[in-house]
Amino acid sequence: MAVPPPSLLRSALRLLVYLLPFAQWPRPPPPPPPVPGPGASFSVRDFGAAGDGCRYDTAAIQDAIDACHAHAAAAAAGCTCRVAFPPGRYLTATVRLKSGVVLDIQSGATVLGGTEIGNYPREADRWYVILAEGARDVGITGGGAVDGQGLEFVRRFDERKNVMVSWNKTGACLGDECRPRLVGFVGCTNVHVWNVSLNQPAYWCLHIVRCVNTFIHDVSIYGDFNTPNNDGIDIDDSNHTVITRCKIDTGDDAICPKTYTGPLYNLTATDCWIRTKSSAIKLGSASWFDFRGLVFDNITIVESHRGLGMQIRDGGNVNDITFSNIKISTRFQGWAAEKSEI
Repeated sequence: MAVPPPSLLRSALRLLVYLLPFAQWPRPPPPPPPVPGPGASFSVRDFGAAGDGCRYDTAAIQDAIDACHAHAAAAAAGCTCRVAFPPGRYLTATVRLKSGVVLDIQSGATVLGGTEIGNYPREADRWYVILAEGARDVGITGGGAVDGQGLEFVRRFDERKNVMVSWNKTGACLGDECRPRLVGFVGCTNVHVWNVSLNQPAYWCLHIVRCVNTFIHDVSIYGDFNTPNNDGIDIDDSNHTVITRCKIDTGDDAICPKTYTGPLYNLTATDCWIRTKSSAIKLGSASWFDFRGLVFDNITIVESHRGLGMQIRDGGNVNDITFSNIKISTRFQGWAAEKSEI
């Protein structure tokens, strides 16, 4: 069977993007829950954190999270408690965020991810600076930053693509992409990330996996433009996700929904600014299950390699996808021609 030329595929996709706003809109996402109130607050300083950027504060941070979790569990259902980070630099290995806990990383405070493999669990799928698994009513806010110190993982700087350290010799993962992610929510419900900066991930930055009801707004994400695999927001197998008023400036895909183990539906991304050396918005490449009810509206894409990409190759279906009010300015010509891209 003859394969249409790439130029024809691009023209067809442009027409589809134009017509979709006039088609049936996906059902709207659920209204966002109230931003978690201040409630009780536990300062990591009271648990012994130094905040000097040199000594590890992992134990103090985890103790504060555990105490906050116990307090929230004893309160009414849905109540949250905050773990406060006053101004300072808090070096840490992996910390585990628990139900009812919101990290309040205040302006002038930075949580620094460790750069040694011993700072992370043995299982590569748990290599995060901040990790929540199976938690409810969790979040990160405060006006401060989480920094993965991604440049410390560069083996050789290159304007085309930095050569990165890989921890594949551990056997925990394969290939040259064995580095820790920055923030991960896995199997969580009611996730709220807002008013925080996520900077310099060594690998993916914000990872949402099999979550329900996730709200990401007023978040700034920055990764070195020449570092590979430092995606902005990866959403895997998750439902009812809202991303709004975010600024994403990174070297790899900025907003990237994927389906590994189940469908992804009701994702809305609005009012965002994106700059990337890869795809600003990309569906796939993991696409084993369906994508349905995705809305991308009022998004500005500048100086990017590709604006919109659909790398659907594993058997999943794509339907009810709306792109509207998208402003795209690309600086590079496309590559990887198996995708439909704009």
